[in-house]
Amino acid sequence: MADPNRLTGVNHQSRQFALWRNAPVLHLCVLITLAILLGGGGVAYGLSNMVIQLAAIAVLAVNWRTCSDFARYAPRALVVLVAATLALPLIQLIYLPPTLWQSLPGRDLIAESFAIAGLGADRWFPASVDPMRTLVAFCGTLAPLVIIAIGSTLERDQKLALLRFTLLCVSGAFLLGVVQFASGNQWGLLYNERSDPGVFYATFANRNSTALLFVIALTFLAALPRPKDLLSVLVTGTATVFFTLAVVLTQSRTGMALLAMPLGLFLLRLGAAVIGREAQEQANPRMAFGIALAAAVFVSGLFAASYMTGGRVSESVDRFVSAGAADRPEMWEDSYYAAGQYWPVGSGMGTFDEVFQVHESLEHISPRRAGRAHSDWLEIAIEGGIFALVIALLWLGWVLLSALPRRSGKGTWLRLGAGAAVGAIALQSLVDYPLRNQSLLCIAALCIVLMVSRREPTS
Repeated sequence: MADPNRLTGVNHQSRQFALWRNAPVLHLCVLITLAILLGGGGVAYGLSNMVIQLAAIAVLAVNWRTCSDFARYAPRALVVLVAATLALPLIQLIYLPPTLWQSLPGRDLIAESFAIAGLGADRWFPASVDPMRTLVAFCGTLAPLVIIAIGSTLERDQKLALLRFTLLCVSGAFLLGVVQFASGNQWGLLYNERSDPGVFYATFANRNSTALLFVIALTFLAALPRPKDLLSVLVTGTATVFFTLAVVLTQSRTGMALLAMPLGLFLLRLGAAVIGREAQEQANPRMAFGIALAAAVFVSGLFAASYMTGGRVSESVDRFVSAGAADRPEMWEDSYYAAGQYWPVGSGMGTFDEVFQVHESLEHISPRRAGRAHSDWLEIAIEGGIFALVIALLWLGWVLLSALPRRSGKGTWLRLGAGAAVGAIALQSLVDYPLRNQSLLCIAALCIVLMVSRREPTS
């Protein structure tokens, strides 16, 4: 007969092992929760960002051995990209001798400023024109890089658990947005400097970022392993309807256009299921098709009714078909000029707001301050020059190669979904600045995690 005390000890050890195994997942869940709740305001909300960054440092300290596993077992290209992303702002903070930093493009104004202030131009100075801004930019990379380093070492079921928890957090953000929207954005707003009573904001200050979050969530829903029971299918379908409605209610033109990404992925997957190429564990294609058709009819009817009665959907459609913001081409023109003034080394990560004001054309000046170029790609060119652009393009290249189907076929849809999400971020970055807040940076890092194939030790 088995010894009860021994069995109790074995069970206790098993529970301890399970907790230890899932500890990194729990830590990342906390970090992602903080990022979605506090990180949607951008650089103007430094204290909120600091909380996320301190949490990232704490997670890194607790899981330092896991991070060392990332350096050893993650794909070499990914490790190099992470190291290069961290290194760029740090290199820009290295103090240089006067003859060197003064020879860099666009630094003559700094030398003149030192001379006027009586400080003397013969002092050491870093490549960044504003070292503190660049330090803040470096700190902004900590949370997403911790997610990549720790998440990349997780097994597939752990990554799925992290993804499902993230979708739960997005659902919480949706509920907060419902409260805000129902009150005409009088209650529950986290950032209310320029709130519109008819716009769905959730946990962001920018409607475009809100829309992008829900587009990415829809992409994740389309990429998840198909639920096997009816209740799970209904929950997924309900979330799809609500998230789609949230995108429309943001009145974000880019968000509504990017709905094509999850829709295309869903249709592609549905087609694969119908012709029999779906994995064996997936749900019945006929049931999935029937529920999808019913959901599409319901959503279409809901949107049509709102549009015909002049509701919020009507406002969103009218804004979508209207002309874009008239001042963006002017900002892009001035940003392109500013990038040329600091090419090819850049002005320093995080310094756009400082340098743009110097190079803004007089004919484009307005009462509103252009704190962003409304194009992440242009800001990258200004702040990091050719080095930052190359790193960004290499990231996109890695995503493209990692999202491609593989021989085994395992995890294909999850990788495609994550790749489509990164594609949505890159596309919105052409006309907006989604990567200038901690929330979407961390979501982008999660996308990278979902595409990583962990290399096992050879011995």
